[in-house]
Amino acid sequence: MLSILLIECKEDDANIFRAYAEGKITYSDAKFLEDPIHLVKDKKIIAETYPKESGSFVLAGPYDKGAYKLQLKNFKVKSFSTDTQGCKISNDSLSIEIPDGVTYVIFNDITLK
Repeated sequence: MLSILLIECKEDDANIFRAYAEGKITYSDAKFLEDPIHLVKDKKIIAETYPKESGSFVLAGPYDKGAYKLQLKNFKVKSFSTDTQGCKISNDSLSIEIPDGVTYVIFNDITLK
């Protein structure tokens, strides 16, 4: 007997995009590898990962609109480089703010304090 399962997409699902961030972090303290990296939107974590030993990372999470952040838990950002315009270090230096409309960003290097 052959069963057919029909899956219906909700109309809202067509409007959901994903935010992607990837890059490499330069660090001098190996404890950095023990802390997660987050993408945060409206104070909610939309993605989480841990950096590889090399400092590289890839994150992806649901995104519709508005600015969001690449957030580090216990380490401050000293500097970063990216080709994406409008990114900046937050006032507390614990995150990098990513502007509205940017759905894919590559950080060539993020240096921690």
